[in-house]
Amino acid sequence: MNPNRRLAGAIAALVLTGVAPGVAAAAEVQSAAVSVPKADAPPPLAPTADAGAWSSAPSVSLGWDVVHGRAASDKTQATIESDGNFLYVRFAAEQKESIVASQRTNNVGSGVDDEVWVDLWPNGTSGFYYQFASTPLGTHFQTSSENTTYEPTWDSAGVLTPGGYTVTMKIPLGVIRGAQSGGTWRAQFVRLVHASGEESVWQSGTAQTNPDDIHYAGALNVPPALVANRPKPRVALYGLGTVASQTAGGSTSRAGADLSVPVTPTASIYATIHPDFSNVELDQQTIAPNAYQRYYNEVRPFFTQAANFYNNLNCAVCNQTQELYTPAIPTPRDGYAFEGQEGRFGVAGFDAVGDSRQDVASVLDWQSSDQRWAATVQRIAVTTPTLTDDVTTTGLNWSDRQHLSGYLDYGNDSGTNVLQGDDAQRYAAGGGWGSQTFALYGSMTKLGDYYNPVDGFVQHAGIAGYGVYSNKIWLFNPNDKLASIALGAVADRYTGSTDGFNQTDNEVLLDVLTKSQIDVQGSIGSDYLRLSNGVMTPISQNGIVATYHSGNSQNAGNFGQHGSGAYPTSVTFFTGRFGDGRLDTWLRSASMKAGTRGTLTLEADTTDQYFSHGTDNIQWFERVSYAYQLGHDSSFALGVRQAIGNAPAPNGGGNCSGKCTNLSFALHLRRPTEELYLGYGDPNDLITLPQAILKLIFYVGAQKGA
Repeated sequence: MNPNRRLAGAIAALVLTGVAPGVAAAAEVQSAAVSVPKADAPPPLAPTADAGAWSSAPSVSLGWDVVHGRAASDKTQATIESDGNFLYVRFAAEQKESIVASQRTNNVGSGVDDEVWVDLWPNGTSGFYYQFASTPLGTHFQTSSENTTYEPTWDSAGVLTPGGYTVTMKIPLGVIRGAQSGGTWRAQFVRLVHASGEESVWQSGTAQTNPDDIHYAGALNVPPALVANRPKPRVALYGLGTVASQTAGGSTSRAGADLSVPVTPTASIYATIHPDFSNVELDQQTIAPNAYQRYYNEVRPFFTQAANFYNNLNCAVCNQTQELYTPAIPTPRDGYAFEGQEGRFGVAGFDAVGDSRQDVASVLDWQSSDQRWAATVQRIAVTTPTLTDDVTTTGLNWSDRQHLSGYLDYGNDSGTNVLQGDDAQRYAAGGGWGSQTFALYGSMTKLGDYYNPVDGFVQHAGIAGYGVYSNKIWLFNPNDKLASIALGAVADRYTGSTDGFNQTDNEVLLDVLTKSQIDVQGSIGSDYLRLSNGVMTPISQNGIVATYHSGNSQNAGNFGQHGSGAYPTSVTFFTGRFGDGRLDTWLRSASMKAGTRGTLTLEADTTDQYFSHGTDNIQWFERVSYAYQLGHDSSFALGVRQAIGNAPAPNGGGNCSGKCTNLSFALHLRRPTEELYLGYGDPNDLITLPQAILKLIFYVGAQKGA
């Protein structure tokens, strides 16, 4: 993938759907509070029950669409009350557009369907953030800044009605850190309509573009009588059995534990002993061409628990640089860590101890009470018998909470690999202006030749230069066939330690979105990178992407990344000079409904690199997967894929040469106090490992991630 396209996707330029002209604007920042009453008896959770059973609870209207900056097209009422142990929330949504409702397994496919959700900040800006979301069918999802694997047990139900749908939620107060303090919570009610891209909220401001921004949230007055018990310790005990051939390491079994002990309402000590980091669900393989190091997402529980505290440095229009990239850390023997939010400060640290290796990290984050200023100080260190590496970074961010933002970053690397101490620093500054329909951002960056943290991810070291990005969006009347047209441009110039440019990118991007969820994106430009041999080499890939059922998920604000609907079909064609040849890239994928609960996904990709002399690099990538949603708490997935041929140079799109075939399947069953995984193979590998894995996890005390 063209690096500029990745840059453009990371910039906050909103790609929107149509807006009605002449609608009155919301107040700059509304301020409202709702008192949560105590119910003598729980209200009915069945969404088909008479709404009169909720008549004693206050209702609020979700009247403002933050994506388009206008009044919401459809009516949505949210009602909330409590019995002292649970929060009960009811959404009644009217909808003229077609309702998207396909997901039936909790925590699988978030953002694919229409959704409603409630945001909660029990301690305001001084504590953790929680979100509880549900689709029109009652399939639910939840997130928290407390833990990236936050998955406690809670209840939701949904039903389609003539002209809309109704959703009810039952949220335990015991899974919300800080709930025991009562008092005034910050809160927001939100609704997503996939067909139109609307995100309607209860409280709003004219400059708001993110529905989950605490700056615009309202308040819930929660009396002390409604508080829950203090947070509980959590112990997750697991047992793992593997039946495998000798080539895959042989059959084995192991056991271990992850534990978390609260020390305050918003802080915990946690640890892992003899951890199991096997993963049988996540497929991150692709042959999309990339001349840079490929980035992979972290899936290991010990490193995901406090991930939100780290890497809070800003970067606008620049190469990806991340001082803590935990996939670079080998599986430790055990690990110990701390995380907590105390007042305006967030604090975290871990010590991962392996065989002859120790990886440690610590971070201190701060945010002002008005959310305008934020600062971070972070240190990452690695020690082995033959190597040491120590990286310290600091960052300062500012925003007016409306349009303007800016940042300053500084980092210093030292250790065995740093041969010149004054050439191992990171300097970065940038910022810009953004609204619903226009964005302009710029940055200046300098990375030393020896700024390359062992536990970090540096896409391109030894450069200094600037980047500029702008995007303009034209919105159409709701009755028009077109929803929006966006035109963006990005340019950067980076000079390295050798004479001349080390990297230069120029690109213009056009995005056309229709009301029928057809999205067409095109790009044209040039990209060059100086390789280790000193030659300035083209790595251009420009062309067109056409997607049907593109959808507009919560992260739809990024240029060229609308999010996927329930069953998207996409065809991509890129071409351009890549290395010493011309590279044509085809990416084709389609998802389709297979029965009431099944989804079939097909993918066929090719990279054809042609040279004027020598052997061409031709590679095929084929993938078929089938997922079946057994119920709200269980799912089954089967995947088959193969890569054939040689990847393009330089670096290519993967590490397969010749033929690589992978077959994997996984069954996941989730219960309040246990989980079961049954799998064969590993979708993270290019070649099937002949192994079957059975893993059982038992949770004692608090629930998963809580």
